[in-house]
Amino acid sequence: MVDRARELAALRAGLRDAESGTARVVVIEGAAGVGKTALLQATREEALAAGFRALWARTPHLSTAAPYELLRRLLGPEVMRIGGPQALSGAAAFAAPLFVPGTATVAGVDYGCHWLLATLADAGPVLLAVDDAHWADSESLRILADAAEDLRNAPFGIVVTARPASDPAVGAMLDRLATLEGARVLRPAPLTGSGVAAVLRTAFGVAPDALFTQACAQASGGNVFYLRELVRPLVAAGRPPTAPTAAELAATGPDALIRTVRWRLGELGPTATAVAQAAAVLGDDTPLRHIGALASVDDAFAQAAALRAASILARAEPAAFPHPLVRAAVEQTIDEGQLGRLHARAARVLQQASASSAQVAKHLLRAPPAASAGVIDLLVAEARRDLESGSPETARQLLIRALAEPPAPPERPALLLAMAGAERATGAPARAREHLTEVAETGSRELSMCALAELFELVYEVDDEDAVAGLRARAIAAEPYGNTPAEIRLRSTLLMHVATGRAEDAPARLTDVDLERLPTGSGEQRRLLLYAAVHRRGTGRCPPAEFLAHLRRVVQDLPDQRPLTYWEVMAALESAGFLASVEAMPDADRVLARLRPEVARLRHIAPDLQAEWSHRTVLNRLRCGRFEEAQVMLGEAERFAQRYGLTIYVGLAYSARGCIQFERGDYAEAARHLRRSAGEAFFVTALEALLSGRPAQALACLALPDSPASAVTEREIEFEVHLVASHAYEQLGDRDRARHEAERELTVRRRHGPPFRLALALRRRASFAPARESVELLAEAVSVAAGTPRLPVLARVRASYGAALRRAGRLREARAELAAALDDAVRLDMPRLAERLIAEIRTAGGRPRRTRVTGVAALTDSQAAVARLAADGRTNREIAESLYVSIKTVETHLAAVYRKLAVPGREHLGAALGAER
Repeated sequence: MVDRARELAALRAGLRDAESGTARVVVIEGAAGVGKTALLQATREEALAAGFRALWARTPHLSTAAPYELLRRLLGPEVMRIGGPQALSGAAAFAAPLFVPGTATVAGVDYGCHWLLATLADAGPVLLAVDDAHWADSESLRILADAAEDLRNAPFGIVVTARPASDPAVGAMLDRLATLEGARVLRPAPLTGSGVAAVLRTAFGVAPDALFTQACAQASGGNVFYLRELVRPLVAAGRPPTAPTAAELAATGPDALIRTVRWRLGELGPTATAVAQAAAVLGDDTPLRHIGALASVDDAFAQAAALRAASILARAEPAAFPHPLVRAAVEQTIDEGQLGRLHARAARVLQQASASSAQVAKHLLRAPPAASAGVIDLLVAEARRDLESGSPETARQLLIRALAEPPAPPERPALLLAMAGAERATGAPARAREHLTEVAETGSRELSMCALAELFELVYEVDDEDAVAGLRARAIAAEPYGNTPAEIRLRSTLLMHVATGRAEDAPARLTDVDLERLPTGSGEQRRLLLYAAVHRRGTGRCPPAEFLAHLRRVVQDLPDQRPLTYWEVMAALESAGFLASVEAMPDADRVLARLRPEVARLRHIAPDLQAEWSHRTVLNRLRCGRFEEAQVMLGEAERFAQRYGLTIYVGLAYSARGCIQFERGDYAEAARHLRRSAGEAFFVTALEALLSGRPAQALACLALPDSPASAVTEREIEFEVHLVASHAYEQLGDRDRARHEAERELTVRRRHGPPFRLALALRRRASFAPARESVELLAEAVSVAAGTPRLPVLARVRASYGAALRRAGRLREARAELAAALDDAVRLDMPRLAERLIAEIRTAGGRPRRTRVTGVAALTDSQAAVARLAADGRTNREIAESLYVSIKTVETHLAAVYRKLAVPGREHLGAALGAER
């Protein structure tokens, strides 16, 4: 630890922070041989002495093609200590396949590893020490970064050593680790003159001469490893560290090390050289039998023993080098063309030895293309496994190599389709779009249909409406009316566009679907049923009860004996959105709860599912007046969407914030958020324009029907277009047209519902009616809204009804209704409405009573659930795991619980909850 006082102090400070419950990340960067590993080892020893559970792993060369390899090495010994993979429980059980030899990893391994790390931190201080992280797989580094963010208030530390990474995905993850909140980056400087002298004193056993020290410092550049290699032969020869000896020093550094290694290998002979080069190609921890097979040497053990004696190998069986620089130096003795051929031979040797396809693939990535169908098949098969298990970056690398082989022209579209899936999952939508476009133009009918369906999803995620229009025309021209999954997917997407008014003049063959006989055996079929029902409702041939029955059929009998497919999850998510819109909120919440584990399992393979689930859940929370819960979720949802480049969902988060502020009565703030939002642009833009005082622009966005006799459209059913139009015309001073729009809204709602929208329509129409008729309309509105879970709607309707009773002189009834509405408004945190109600109560001759906003009754459903689990002794990690939320979300809810219950901590929750039960 010469010249490393500053670095050691920073590492010790990080350990102290982690021990006290503040997660810390330290990245030690520097050139090979500068002493990073020594710092890491010293940190690990101090952590063990302080009572940490210190897990260590060194990432071997060529491990980047093995998904989760770093986590397997890092966590494997700990999993064995606690009883093996079968002992993992809860969400951590998703990680079990990673620690079962010969078992393929599956989707959800990353999620399980995340919770396994949380479980370890829950049991006490944990340090994860990773050496040579520049060779790690990006999936493992991503999980470590996610865990560091989520376990910010846990006794958790990560220390990694790294050089610049050659893989951009790995480099990006290392950059993310280094830029996390509270992270430190240490860059050990070269040894000073006194540091060089200290190393020499230890090596020679005596103090070196100043001239000798100076010569060593210049020759080594202050690099610890080069310095030791520089003086090793002098120490072995018994030469003293004096000025005359300094003349014997040669230049060192990488070139000198390569020359030294070449000289040592030359002394040992060509057979030992072949074994050393084979070991360098295959990497550390390789059995000698594989090294001998690659080197075509029968007595590999004898040669390995000689290499160990010459300090080229540190261990013979399995082979290992004393330092990565020595392995790299041996590799540098192989010319470039021969190196590629050795990797190709290594792949064949491992394949013949029945090694895993992941091990074989690592070498194929560095082997020259050979137009081999077998190589392509192996790479593609491994890439598909990686995609299915949540390793899209590794899959992308393998598919790039497969395309370089290259495949025969007829096979290229299938590879490009798989490549696009990997690119979408790794946040490269532009490249995915290029490849999907090529597949759509050159692939078979089935592949072309798949590509078009994927393109629809992609352009939606990046919010490119112009591209959607062009795709729609191509898809309709393709006539996707067969029974293949791709055609069903494409047809359902087109039906969605027709139903929502985005596509006009749809062919009858597209919309002619027999809903009653449509099977639901696949996710694609369920989605077709959903949008066929939506289209039928829009044409007036599907009354509300029948529509609800179809929605429930989409989500009924979802398989529970196996994981759900992507399209089963997507169809159910979209159905949940419609269930909420038709007032079947309990059904929608049950569906979302059922899908939560599936979405968590697939979140890295299909991040759009996580984003869609979060969006639907947030909407349901805010619709029911659970604004606090919705805002807690929105922060995480927005960060997730940004991380994966899901532009549309970033916009939808702004839209949700705008809706929350609208309900709370802060119209200026609502308009500000809506201005940055996305989604159903016509309605959001219209609402933003109305709240910003631009009523004419709002009307232009709504595209209202030309005639009062026009058939009701899906847009009119799904959105309150006429309510917005009525307010816009009133702002323009055209009260007659405003009344006309209110009447149109009421007509639509009496026919199509749902109850909460009918209540809003009655409320708006009552504002144009004489006193007696207004009371009658609002009494009906209160009756209609009585059972709605949308409490903000009920509060507004009751407020209007109370005000109408007051104007009609029915003061006693008015005060009772206004007081009930005020209770709702205060409890739901709707300050603008509460202020208006207080004024109304006073005008009606009453005194507004103090409304309780603390205690158990003030807790939201999520806060109450967290409070109950915490009172039962569950840790934050256990609560988060059981509710499928992050630990940060649990911490946020608990802070609100303590405030509302006026208790200092979790040990008082039992009494506080029990006192009010």
